[in-house]
Amino acid sequence: MKKQPSKQSSRRKFLQQSAIAGAGAAIAASSTASALTLTEAEQEENKKTGYRVTEHVLAYYRSATK
Repeated sequence: MKKQPSKQSSRRKFLQQSAIAGAGAAIAASSTASALTLTEAEQEENKKTGYRVTEHVLAYYRSATK
């Protein structure tokens, strides 16, 4: 017969995995938000092309990642 894990150990495993998943989600969210800024070179490049990444567009991107 196989020994079944106790409820205490399965609960502990669930809490550990939940904490890891939450930390991973927080890291992913913070890294995408910091990537949504324009440098001077990007602003100059936007002036040359038809598609413009303005503050309005960046605000939309930020809201879409939440």
